[in-house]
Amino acid sequence: MRALDEEYEAEAATLERVAPSKVRPWIREGDVPAHRIGRRRVALRRADLARLITPARPAAETKNNVAVDDPVVGRRLTPEEKQHALEVMNRIQQRAKEIQARRGDKLFPPAWITINEQRDERTRQLS
Repeated sequence: MRALDEEYEAEAATLERVAPSKVRPWIREGDVPAHRIGRRRVALRRADLARLITPARPAAETKNNVAVDDPVVGRRLTPEEKQHALEVMNRIQQRAKEIQARRGDKLFPPAWITINEQRDERTRQLS
């Protein structure tokens, strides 16, 4: 009986993004109506689960899979602040070009290559 009960717990937990151990108390305490299907299975309605879980605050917008909070409302930048920001951005771009030129316009290798090389080196040191 336990294995079949774990199936509905796992599915309900996945749908609601909670730990499977949270589902059983919801049923036991009557927060989510459960319906017996035969002697060993229990069914839950998705709508009942959806009513149980409500966001604490409205969902944030996402941009490129990154949550974006509401824009910060504040004063506009002064012309001097805008000019300073542009100068800083130009210095950053110039510094990036200098670094790239120093490397002979070669990009850094992907991180997994560096990690594997370091792992191999450490293995050789320990052997």
